[in-house]
Amino acid sequence: MGRYRVTTEADVIGARVAAERLALQEGFLRLAAQEVALVTSELAWNLVRHAGGGEIELAMTNGPHGPALVVAAIDGSPPIADLETALLDGHTANGPIPPEERMRRRGLGSGLGAALRLSDRLVQEVLPKGKRIVATRYLVRPSRP
Repeated sequence: MGRYRVTTEADVIGARVAAERLALQEGFLRLAAQEVALVTSELAWNLVRHAGGGEIELAMTNGPHGPALVVAAIDGSPPIADLETALLDGHTANGPIPPEERMRRRGLGSGLGAALRLSDRLVQEVLPKGKRIVATRYLVRPSRP
């Protein structure tokens, strides 16, 4: 549990390691802990790439499906205008990423979608100045419809 300032690639690694360590400490299986680490890495990398930095917050909570690890990425940049579109692989909130732009971006545009698939819930909270992207991963994953 804790908050991690993220402004560089090295900070992304630090947050990722902390998330995996917390997940293992809280009883997540190794594969699940690695998936939590990947979610953390994707959200933290987005802070560096798109928001100019921010914070990762890690916490345990008890939700409707039992114990859960919550990864929150907090920054001062505007909310994602169309989160539903941004969650699609190869898209931003503005729509599909042109192939020539993908080469310059150092990524395929699938990070948020991957974070959603490896989480049980992913939401955006609008803050007075910025946003908070919150991914929740339950210790025992609820069945999906």
